[in-house]
Amino acid sequence: MNTIKKIGLTALGTTLVASSAFAGEISVSGDAGYTWSSESIGGNAAASTTGAQSSDGVGYNHDISFSGSGELDNGWTVATGMTIVEDSSLSSSNVKLTMGSLGSITVGNGTGGIGASYDSVVPTAYEENHDGMKTTTAIDSMGALLGNGGIDYRSPSIDLGGATASFKLNITPEIGAAVGEGGVAAGHATLSSGQALGIDISMNGLSIGAYGAEMKRDSGTDSGAVTGDEDKDGFDGTWYAKYSAGPVSFGYQKGYINRGESGAAAANTGTKYVSTAGGYFETESMSVAFNVNENFSFSWAELEEVYDDQSNVASGTEIANVTMESTSIQFAYTMGSMSIKGYQTDTDNPGWDSDAQSDEITEIAINFAF
Repeated sequence: MNTIKKIGLTALGTTLVASSAFAGEISVSGDAGYTWSSESIGGNAAASTTGAQSSDGVGYNHDISFSGSGELDNGWTVATGMTIVEDSSLSSSNVKLTMGSLGSITVGNGTGGIGASYDSVVPTAYEENHDGMKTTTAIDSMGALLGNGGIDYRSPSIDLGGATASFKLNITPEIGAAVGEGGVAAGHATLSSGQALGIDISMNGLSIGAYGAEMKRDSGTDSGAVTGDEDKDGFDGTWYAKYSAGPVSFGYQKGYINRGESGAAAANTGTKYVSTAGGYFETESMSVAFNVNENFSFSWAELEEVYDDQSNVASGTEIANVTMESTSIQFAYTMGSMSIKGYQTDTDNPGWDSDAQSDEITEIAINFAF
């Protein structure tokens, strides 16, 4: 009995020593704010709709983030974080191991993976240029399927003799929903595993980069629409260029998404969804941002996305492509922990629907960070 007690106390002492050696910090941060938004829906002659419709509303949002970090005996650091949004649900969580000059490894859910660094990179004053659109966009979906349960590796900066480079890798064993301890992801309907690679290079105000992700299709899955669907893997890819000269920044980005879906020819009328629609989504965006001073900035951005259902390949009957276009003007003004931001975004053919009415959304947001 005494022997057992001694072993227990020894183990407890060892645990306490190990814990003290790994002593770290825990912090809490967040933001809260109000938004006023107005939407105006115009007519569409092609769809025989007339008369504008408008609506206004006031919204409230808040996020709370918890983070903790500690240092290992060899100098490496471990950090973890989680974010809770306004409906008290867990938005994202992750654990990150930083290995000094060897880079870092991150495992998490809801973080977007390395694809979140490439879904929209052109400079803007407020939000990403697609956030002012109520419809889904292809650029916002870049790498989204590899954001849960994946393993991300990020290299340290590499000196290339005047230029700086870095790369990112992702391996996702099972594409699906977020999972917890000891869990297995609820698999995607047709895709199984995936991997991605991103490369970034910067020099003298110029930044260029590229990202590609491949999602393997489940063996034997077939939508039944086209023979051989089981052989179609999904692919996301994009490249970008940005240049900053003093207070002015320019950006251009080109992207391409094919989720490996095939099916019968779809009409160019009706809303399309990136995750389920067959064919290809091509996206092109550009922007100019200007910092008036350290507190005030504004920007102009344009986004054009083309949906090609590949009907001429699938059925021999070609259907016209549909182009969705949007233009966004944004501003941002900060006063310490408070910020006032806004945008006006106009969209034609939202949802890649040639019969859809044009859409204009205006938003003013007041936010407090703590």
